[in-house]
Amino acid sequence: MKIAVVDDREPCRVEIKNYFSRYLTEQCGGEKIQAEDFISGEDFLYRFIPNSYDIIFIDQFMSGMTGIETAREIRKRDALVSLIFVTTSRDFAIDSYGVQACGYLVKPYTYQDFINTLNAARIEKIRRARFIRIEQDSVLLREILWCDSDGHYSRIHSDRKGLIRYRLTFAELAEKLSAYPQFLTCYKGCIINLERTDRMDDQNFVLDDGTPIPFAKRERKKLAAAYHQYLFQREREDDLL
Repeated sequence: MKIAVVDDREPCRVEIKNYFSRYLTEQCGGEKIQAEDFISGEDFLYRFIPNSYDIIFIDQFMSGMTGIETAREIRKRDALVSLIFVTTSRDFAIDSYGVQACGYLVKPYTYQDFINTLNAARIEKIRRARFIRIEQDSVLLREILWCDSDGHYSRIHSDRKGLIRYRLTFAELAEKLSAYPQFLTCYKGCIINLERTDRMDDQNFVLDDGTPIPFAKRERKKLAAAYHQYLFQREREDDLL
C-alpha cells in the first residue's frame, strides 16, 4: 500500500511509517509499504498527484496550512483517497466531515490505537481498490467519470486515461457496473459516476471536472431521488466511521 504522511515533525512521520509497516506485516500478510513523507501541507500539495495514494495521514496542527486546509485542497483534486487526521484533539471533527475523513489518531496514541483506527477506516476495502475487468484491462472505478455508447462499442471517460473505447455492448458494460451504487443511468446509453459528481442542476449532472452530463427530463424526479439517496448514504457511512 502507498501512503503519504504530512507532518512538520520528523519523529511523528517516522512513528506513523513504522506503525504502518508493522501493521501490514502483522495484519495484511506482509504486504510492503510504500511511504512518502512531507514537512507541510504546501510541500505535499506542490508534489501531489491525484489517485496515487491509498491513505494520506495529515497532522492537523502544522506551521503554515492546517491539516483541514490541506485536506480541502486534496479533495478538490482527489475525491476518493482515504484521509486520516493526526491531532491532539477531536474538537475539529465537525469540520472534517466536509473532507470525508475516515479516521483520527489522537496524540499520544499507542500501536493498538493505530490498529483500531485503521480497522475503523475499513482498510480491507481500501486494499481491494475497486475495479472492473474489460478485455485485458483493469479499470479503477474511481477513475471513471462517465460512460456512453458508440455503436457496437462502449466508451469510458476517465480522468487519468482520457477516453477509452472497448468493443462490448453498453448493456454488458452496464451489467459490470450494476453492483456498484455510485453508477447511475441518466439517459439511455449514458451512465455517470456519482462519486465524481459535483452537483445536479435543472438540466445536467455536473461532474467534478466541470463536465455537464444531461439527463432525461421526464426522469428528473426519479434521478434526483436516486442522487440524494446516494448522498444520504455516503453521509451516513461517514458518520459510522
